[in-house]
Amino acid sequence: MTRRAVCLHGHFYQPPRENPWIEEIEVQDSAAPFHDWNQRIAAECYGPNGAARLKNGEGRIADIVNNYVHLSFNFGPTLLAWLSSRAPEIYRQVLEADARSVRERGHGNAVAQPYNHAILPLCNDRDLRTQIRWGVADFRHRFRREPEGIWLPETAADLRTLQAARDEGLRFTVLSPDQCTRVRAPGGEWQDARGARFDPTRPYNLKLPSGEPFAVFFYDGPISRAVAFGEALRSGDDLLRRLDAGFSISRGRDEALVIAVDGETFGHHRKGGDESLAAAIRRLSQRGDVQLVNLAQALELFPPTHEAEIAEVSSWSCAHGVERWRSDCGCQSGGRAGWRQGWRAPLRDALDGLRDRLAALYQREAGTLLHDPWRARDEFVEVVLDPERRHAAAFVARHALHEPTPRDRVRALQLLEMQRQAMLMYTSCGWFFSEISGLETVQILKYAARALQLARDSCGADLEDQFKAALERAPSNLPEYGNGRRVYEECVQPSIASLETVAAHSAIAGLVEDLPRRARIFCHDVQTSFRRGEGAGTAALSISRIEVRSQITQEQVDLTTCVLHFAGADFRCGVRPHDPERFARTADKLLQSFARLSLAQVVREIDREFPGREYTLRDLFLDERREVAGRLLRETMARYEGEYANVYEHNRRLIEFLREIDSPVPRPLQVAADVALTHEAVEAAAGLATDSAAAQTELLRISETAERLGARIDRAAVRGWFHAAVKDLFDKTLTGSRDAALQAAELISLGVRLGIHLDLWAMQNALWDHVRSGRCEIDRESLERVAHALWFDPAVLVRRIEAQPRRATG
Repeated sequence: MTRRAVCLHGHFYQPPRENPWIEEIEVQDSAAPFHDWNQRIAAECYGPNGAARLKNGEGRIADIVNNYVHLSFNFGPTLLAWLSSRAPEIYRQVLEADARSVRERGHGNAVAQPYNHAILPLCNDRDLRTQIRWGVADFRHRFRREPEGIWLPETAADLRTLQAARDEGLRFTVLSPDQCTRVRAPGGEWQDARGARFDPTRPYNLKLPSGEPFAVFFYDGPISRAVAFGEALRSGDDLLRRLDAGFSISRGRDEALVIAVDGETFGHHRKGGDESLAAAIRRLSQRGDVQLVNLAQALELFPPTHEAEIAEVSSWSCAHGVERWRSDCGCQSGGRAGWRQGWRAPLRDALDGLRDRLAALYQREAGTLLHDPWRARDEFVEVVLDPERRHAAAFVARHALHEPTPRDRVRALQLLEMQRQAMLMYTSCGWFFSEISGLETVQILKYAARALQLARDSCGADLEDQFKAALERAPSNLPEYGNGRRVYEECVQPSIASLETVAAHSAIAGLVEDLPRRARIFCHDVQTSFRRGEGAGTAALSISRIEVRSQITQEQVDLTTCVLHFAGADFRCGVRPHDPERFARTADKLLQSFARLSLAQVVREIDREFPGREYTLRDLFLDERREVAGRLLRETMARYEGEYANVYEHNRRLIEFLREIDSPVPRPLQVAADVALTHEAVEAAAGLATDSAAAQTELLRISETAERLGARIDRAAVRGWFHAAVKDLFDKTLTGSRDAALQAAELISLGVRLGIHLDLWAMQNALWDHVRSGRCEIDRESLERVAHALWFDPAVLVRRIEAQPRRATG
């Protein structure tokens, strides 16, 4: 009897987006209403696949399942690092799914991925090996086992790359059928396979330069494209029909059908794709004629008997091999008509030149500190895997030629970090799109800038001018930039930060918010040991001693800062090395000047005491800059809200009259009504926590008034209070409070009526887990009410509780 198996593989990956000077992702407005794209895609894809909804015919939730338990998958190491700190529940679901698959299938669903998605055939031998070793180390650290296979970035492959993977203990990968050139059966003749004219429902062996075999799965091209770009994810039934079409009744042999797509297809690229996938998996698992497997399991069930050869230096997303990442081949995304990518080759040349100069510098300088600099680089991943870098000093001591001094340790970490940044600057997305000034290319140029800074800080090497000269040969499609050098100078250099920048950030932020004496500012430990300040009207002056220590390189500085704030959002900050004797004199002098001189004179005094660079609000890191600006704006708006309310109250009847006679309401009156009613709605929503019934009545009144006057209430300003009240009532519901359950259901219904979008995702998951736990104390009527409000099929939850064995009481 022939066997049929299906393997659905998701390549889950996001490019690293962290600001390399703070190791955090800053706000990305294009991802609104989320903070950044990682957060948005986590909400649209990574989270939903860990708790995918199976729905009944009325669109209500009938089951919640973890798709990762049934998918074959790889997660980019840099994405997993972000998930572990920013979305730990999703991270836990991914790890648990792999552990469960090991127990139930004998092989884990997860496969490894090289560290930061560099195109491996375009890497030099040293970087190729390190990329794979770091990816394997990251996998071992997170999944607590050895990886069996590897997903290659963009499936870009050649025999050199596959040999390197085999040398690191990996057994298989997945490639596009278009990468296969010919195949042959045991003892048979080679058959031309170009154009995907071969059978992809079996694994194949490739012969490596060492003579060893390496297994390759070729995914089914038409079905994978239908899933990624076609209509196969419209429903679970549509997906099943596509999968069934991948088998042939005429083959009469075992078949293993592999489908591979970007994991983000399931929910981000294709809204609802996570639910269609869950429905298909549920139906597939109930069938007896097809087995759902992961890749390693498929390799055991269907060991390769046939051989294949592949096109050297080929990939799945470029018809020209890997030219998309090194030439103007015509493959691009997001460009305007007439745009070309002649910048790609010069950009790669510039980065290759920088990489080689940094490598020589590293070899020379690290060679005076470390036994084996390149082995240390390969093993440095164990330091990188800990965001706190707690074992960095021990790592340097273990690799050091002699007992390192504090300065030796800092230099060694700077040089190792320089090499990490040099690898990050090859992240594939930097070449994937249409324009050199695009976000992705600017991001890899920031990694280059950070590497250049570390070269300068560690040993005084200034390589920036040579790098910028090379970028001049990379043409931009935008006249305002002209070439890569201008992009670097305008889009990258303003982002370059130092420990002095962090001190200025702390000093400016500390003037408008109450920062603790010891604070963590991203990847820096900041201690403010002394602060003196004065305020006069709308102006303020602060003088501080601030010590900053980098967690990444352990470099530290002791600084004196002075901040003058006046005229709303105008900040001036000076920074200089701390001198204990000079500090008191400077503080006395400037504070006395502030009390008796004009602001212009005070500015001149500050310039004399703090010569050199002046820091302003623009020098704050982006999120804090927005926070400070928001505080200032809220203070300003608070002063004017009363005036808006007066305008509204005095003209309310006029607005009603104009609406009654269908006459336009003047814009100033409309704005006054919008602001006043939003303020009333926020105050009412704030009362939900203390007197829910009265607050709900007031919110309904305000909503009706706004509708009658044509006013627009800012629902985003109300949503936070509303959601907090619902969450509080829901938490009490889980403890068995009947009143809380009924109030929560009413409040959710009111939110729908008022057009306030509530994120019920976490509460749905919590209720589902609570019912499944067997410890649910909610009475049946309350459970049905709150379940209905949360878009469950209430009968499903009631049946689950009734099916559970009763616990002994008394």
